[in-house]
Amino acid sequence: MSASNRGDVTPSEFVLEVSALEVSYESPVLHDVGFILAPGERLALVGQSGSGKSTTIGAILGLLPGAGRVSSGSVKYRGEELVDADPQRLQTLRGRSIALVPQDPMASLNPSMRVGDQIADALRTYGMKDSAEVTRNVTRLMTEAGIPDAENRRRSYPHEFSGGMRQRVLIAIALSGEPDLIIADEPTSALDVTVQKQILDHLQELVTERGTSLLFVTHDLGVAGERTDTILVMHEGRVVERGTPEQVLGSPQDDYTKALVKAAPSIVVEREAKPAENASDESEGEAASANVLEIKDLHKVYKLRGRGREVHALKGVSFAAKRGQTTAVIGESGSGKSTVAKIVLGLEKATSGTVLAGGRNVDATSRAERSILRRFSQPVFQDPYSSLNPMWSIERIIREPLDVFKIGTRSEREKKVAEVLDQVALPASMLERRPADLSGGQRQRIAIARALISEPELLICDEAVSALDVLVQEQILDLLRDLQVGLGVSCLFITHDLAVVANLADDVVVMKSGEVVEAGATKDVIDHPAADYTQKLLAAVPGSGLLNV
Repeated sequence: MSASNRGDVTPSEFVLEVSALEVSYESPVLHDVGFILAPGERLALVGQSGSGKSTTIGAILGLLPGAGRVSSGSVKYRGEELVDADPQRLQTLRGRSIALVPQDPMASLNPSMRVGDQIADALRTYGMKDSAEVTRNVTRLMTEAGIPDAENRRRSYPHEFSGGMRQRVLIAIALSGEPDLIIADEPTSALDVTVQKQILDHLQELVTERGTSLLFVTHDLGVAGERTDTILVMHEGRVVERGTPEQVLGSPQDDYTKALVKAAPSIVVEREAKPAENASDESEGEAASANVLEIKDLHKVYKLRGRGREVHALKGVSFAAKRGQTTAVIGESGSGKSTVAKIVLGLEKATSGTVLAGGRNVDATSRAERSILRRFSQPVFQDPYSSLNPMWSIERIIREPLDVFKIGTRSEREKKVAEVLDQVALPASMLERRPADLSGGQRQRIAIARALISEPELLICDEAVSALDVLVQEQILDLLRDLQVGLGVSCLFITHDLAVVANLADDVVVMKSGEVVEAGATKDVIDHPAADYTQKLLAAVPGSGLLNV
């Protein structure tokens, strides 16, 4: 039940009251936003990128970027007005009373400090002085946040953690002040379902046992529906619908909410796998394989600093990806799926085993062979902004592979750029713009265009839609399907999102702790999982009762 309908809570007892909030830059971008949050209540803000969710959080915390300002309205924490409050007072409240769990751990963690030291800094800021007590609490917080072997891992640096583990470090830091309001800004968008479930279970435990309130910003309607009491749907800076999860997701009233619910991917597989394509061309006198990629007994061992420690990231991985189809690789953070992608792309070297891309060994030593392989497989990464040069125009970014591979004349390259931009459904007016001028979905389309322009046979998409809201995600997945039909390109799709797998992939490979535990046609694996681990992954998918109907 939403706080606004509770008879046992008086206004003075609310943890957070936002009323008639307007935020402006050159002109208003947030309009008449209002909601209240009671002790122990869980409230979700949902909506696509640019809807005003993060701006609302920035206004609450007094952390609006640039020239952003609260132009009218009120934000009260336990009855205390925060709009135009003394900066020192806001700094005191942030962390100890109101904690933020941000989305991007690499932008929030100091890469030159051990993670344990960063948690310890937060504890000392909140008054803990005894060194032994600080160390004990660092280990406790890391353990509570789901980091195994916390006693040893506290000495590691952020780059030595997976994305999921780094996110847990941020949660441990947020918990260090024992706040009574946690603002979680897309805290699980890049996490696999089992890690996501563990994190959300822990946040829910805090809410239940400590009376902590939770303001949850997410584009995942399943998470919002399963984990919160009230959902507010935002669109173009306004709240367009609010209610219980059953009301908002089960019987949406606003057209925009209806579009969000319709776009949310379902874990139901509604199609059979396409027949594999047989390559008609021949390579070096031999007919090309029906498989675009063959991986055999792949091992990867990483050496860690000190005492000869090793991490076995891959342990005898074997599978094949068929031509003209999408093969998904799923598993938890640390399962080895991204390590496989890096080895296929030549960014990492396997300790042992064989990888054949188009029949060629990716460990080829000749310069000519390496050039062919680089053109054969092209990546599309999770975060397009970090993989696009911010100083370059979109035209130069897309054209770069043609320049590198010396394909075509200048006029031919210009024509090819225009063609591939049209293939990803973007206007020619984009060409002179910079990545910062584009939305997240537009940047991901640019990344796909750059990957396609050299006409690769295999796209390797590493969590390519995990950070996108459901409407943009649907557009990108539709684009990938259309490109596969139109161009015949094969796809190795690395993901933790089983609903995306169900909607996109023909075959699926399930990995755990560096090993393949199950593989087969997507419909067979999802409808009739044989491995206990696959069953666990499926059971952890949030919101299936509300969305998968």
